[in-house]
Amino acid sequence: MNTIGQNLQEILLRNLNPQSGRSQPISAQQDDQCSIQFQLLWKNGIAFTVRGWPHFGWFYVEKDTQIVSPAYDYRSIDERTLSVMQHMIDEIEAGKHNHKKTLKDKIRETIQNRQLSSFMNTTKWRELIGAISEIKALPIKYKTIFENDCPQEFWTLDGDEFFLSMDKALIEWFKISCTIEKQEYLGQLLKPKMSVVSVRDEVESILRRFSINYVYDENDNSLVIYGYR
Repeated sequence: MNTIGQNLQEILLRNLNPQSGRSQPISAQQDDQCSIQFQLLWKNGIAFTVRGWPHFGWFYVEKDTQIVSPAYDYRSIDERTLSVMQHMIDEIEAGKHNHKKTLKDKIRETIQNRQLSSFMNTTKWRELIGAISEIKALPIKYKTIFENDCPQEFWTLDGDEFFLSMDKALIEWFKISCTIEKQEYLGQLLKPKMSVVSVRDEVESILRRFSINYVYDENDNSLVIYGYR
């Protein structure tokens, strides 16, 4: 059975056994917006969620709004898709996900085990990233609390496909280079001229504006913001 042009929530309610999960109201969506199409919620905060569009999307299990299962895609709601969905619902009912750790649980556990203190929060990370994103080709690097090795090379935010969607609570430290390399075009027959431009004053101004503490790393010629220390 194909879901294009049909009410996906009604189809799933008709074909799935929700067990003790309660169907949640779904907000109206625009055709071009990805949103929750169907959701069953259990009293312990675990949910079976279908997100996307009527004709394409993903379904998975959440605990406290964080994904704790593999995510499966759908392009139509056929018997096989319904079977996989029902199996996931039955696993929730059987308590399979009750003791699974969410990312927040793992972060909290790591911080406690390493006896780290927090120096940043979601608002400050959002303000910082929003401001430095305006500086073109700004070199950065960072280490998460789960990594053992420290990155050696710098890269740019534009070249980091995971950073913007990553939970910033993972960041142990974040380094911003004080310089940017720029190319000056000299014509088709000549090699571009490379120059090094200091952005330290500009970055420090941003950090002071948002009252973000930092230290200068002489070895990297960078400004270091600690998420934890």
